[in-house]
Amino acid sequence: MYLVRRVVRTKPGKAWFVADLLMKICAAYEKQGRAKATVYVGGVPSDPDVAYVEWTQDVIKPLDMPNIPQSVFEDDAKMRPHLLTYDLEFYEVVTSEKLNAKGIS
Repeated sequence: MYLVRRVVRTKPGKAWFVADLLMKICAAYEKQGRAKATVYVGGVPSDPDVAYVEWTQDVIKPLDMPNIPQSVFEDDAKMRPHLLTYDLEFYEVVTSEKLNAKGIS
């Protein structure tokens, strides 16, 4: 299983606006079967101009473009003018089974 995280650095004061659009984008993907995502923003003492999205998925694979809801493209276009960076991070979730398979535990 993998944890996927979007780290969205926004222009000053735009993190909550961007988080709202990210919630809508995630809801559209969830209707298509993607796992429930968590959207959160930075706060004291972290950078307040950052929004994050995290979800899990069993495999890492490219999106099938014809299956992306139109609303995702529309909300993404509304969000882009307010962004500084839009990074994607992938993490493999550690389990006892994986540790055993690697001979670590």
